[in-house]
Amino acid sequence: MTNSELFYFTGKCLALDENPGFNNEIIDKCKADVIDWQQFVALCSNHLILPAIYLKFMSHGIIEYLPDELSECLTEIYQLNVTRNSRILKQVDEIISVLNNNKIYPVFLKGTGNLLDGLYSDIGERILGDIDFLVPENDYLLSAELMKNEGYSAVSEIRAYTDVKTLKHYPRLFHPDFEAVIETHRLPVNEKYQSWFNTGIIDREKVTVSSFSGCYVESDSHKIIHNFIHSQLSNKGNLLGIVSFRDLYDLYLLSKRVTVSETLPLIKTKQRAIAYFVFAGKTLSLEHKFYHNSNLSSRIFYLKHSLNLNSPTFYHTYRIIVFITQRIFVGYFGQIIKSIYSNKMRQSIIGRISNRKWYSDHFQLYKRFLNSNE
Repeated sequence: MTNSELFYFTGKCLALDENPGFNNEIIDKCKADVIDWQQFVALCSNHLILPAIYLKFMSHGIIEYLPDELSECLTEIYQLNVTRNSRILKQVDEIISVLNNNKIYPVFLKGTGNLLDGLYSDIGERILGDIDFLVPENDYLLSAELMKNEGYSAVSEIRAYTDVKTLKHYPRLFHPDFEAVIETHRLPVNEKYQSWFNTGIIDREKVTVSSFSGCYVESDSHKIIHNFIHSQLSNKGNLLGIVSFRDLYDLYLLSKRVTVSETLPLIKTKQRAIAYFVFAGKTLSLEHKFYHNSNLSSRIFYLKHSLNLNSPTFYHTYRIIVFITQRIFVGYFGQIIKSIYSNKMRQSIIGRISNRKWYSDHFQLYKRFLNSNE
């Protein structure tokens, strides 16, 4: 299988519930021994979907057609994730208790919010990274301090030139006795998207969690919007021509609750959202599932993604061009221009360039990026 064939084969595996006809196709490929299972596992591992793949193969009778070693591997990974997520839910319960004791009622975001809201068929289906929760801005610093009082500490040194009051979320905190790192959010998304997706908008539709009192999750429509912003705007997926299967799978599950296209009037960057929705349908072999027609943005996105899959040279070169362009022209020059009329930005720039650590941190940033691109 080529990289492209393997990618779309993986999409079909995730969408087995939607189209059982994929079942025979996948079994036939297993019998014909045309799948590079090592490459398949590497792809699914990179996209953090191995437990979801395991559950699809189990529920559709495909697991018995896999090599024994692979079957055992998937089973073990799934069971480990069940254990980890069970511990994370206990951690969430403790976080809620601490915050509630101070009359703070968090809104859990992204994967944790989906798990609490019963989006997944099984507690082990989704690999969780951080525990993200949103609190009222007035309670933002207090919430972080409460967590630190409970034994949480910063994952890495909080830089002296960083004004934590202005961050989207407090620097990541971990506890040696718990599984997941936590992010206490002041804002749900980056400031540039606040005009059309913010805490006030989320609060108007937030949903209580039946199994956990004292907390909320986003409405399903808002989860879709947040999924798009996180995948395609904040992580520059649209610009780079990149998607995460984990994000696409969340979108697919949410589409069973809400018509995806109905969220478009709430999204400012509609053309990019359409490109994401169209590509999601193509990836999962569910054409028109999320949006009925392609547009120029979706065709450009598909082209970039295809080049990424089929040409390592394009993938690495294009990533470098985007990274440098974003850092220099959007980042540095953009902030300098903004400082002309924003005293807040002016003070931020002065604080950074007058601190020696800022220069060494930036050197390390570029070094890590270039090393990851080798």
